[in-house]
Amino acid sequence: ALLRADQIDWAEGNKADWLVPIVADAEAGFGGPLNAFELMKGMIEAGAAAVHFEDQLSSEKKCGHLGGKVLVPTGQFIRTLLAARLAADMMGVPTLVIARTDADSATLLTSDADERDAPFLTGERTPEGFYCVRAGLEAAIARGLAYAPYAGLVWMETSTPDLGEAREFADAIHAEFPGKLLAYNCSPSFNWRRHLDDDTIERFQRELAAMGYKFQFITLAGFHALNESMFELARGYAAEGMPAYVRLQEREFELEADGYTATKHQREVGAGWFNEIAQAVSGGQSSTLALKGSTEEAQFDGNGSAAH
Repeated sequence: ALLRADQIDWAEGNKADWLVPIVADAEAGFGGPLNAFELMKGMIEAGAAAVHFEDQLSSEKKCGHLGGKVLVPTGQFIRTLLAARLAADMMGVPTLVIARTDADSATLLTSDADERDAPFLTGERTPEGFYCVRAGLEAAIARGLAYAPYAGLVWMETSTPDLGEAREFADAIHAEFPGKLLAYNCSPSFNWRRHLDDDTIERFQRELAAMGYKFQFITLAGFHALNESMFELARGYAAEGMPAYVRLQEREFELEADGYTATKHQREVGAGWFNEIAQAVSGGQSSTLALKGSTEEAQFDGNGSAAH
């Protein structure tokens, strides 16, 4: 999608930089170190500038905000990080490895073999054979410190948006690894207003940045935005018909002043770009240009606003 946008802008004589860095989600690596190694290579070939891995058991992988998460031993995850770093080094690229721990809320562990995990074992076992562990900030800090030498950024997945918890984690990591870059998931799985007032929400990310959380993101923001907007359109269309869609279109026209371009959906998917290709291969004599005679050409002016 970014390559196509870059091609469209290039054909139109614009110079926007569409090829921005992409951070890819490698989940728990989909297996062992060799799987992580091959996956990292594939991510790099696809254009990822950074890839994050998490310390869960791949076969029992869960969203970080669900229950039932199973951790792998600390040392096992370090081997995953080393495999990812080796893949990047062998390919000669500075792709970042991001290490995520789910120890703040995960209560299960595959093995008691790693002595670094021993302080958090409860002595209990599950019917599946997993070891029960004490989740929490202390466990997350211990793992963050263990992973820090092997990753460009460290990320603790949290259950609530808590500046105090974030500060304690950051302080512990920076005490041993000054300046270590941190990541924070400003997750839509949090009920933000239930936890924070408007003032805290407004300054939340600035304060995180001051603590060293230089990569902040909202996972699934697009999912929620698309679903909310489509729901609003569907509800309006069911009640009123076309006026509901026309209101949406008028809003698109208004947003063009701020750089919105999707009003012209044919242009957005590359019709103009392919016109240029057709002209190039036909010596400028193509009679099948897609936008020539189109409703988009006839009804939307050069700025994308409605023709009257």
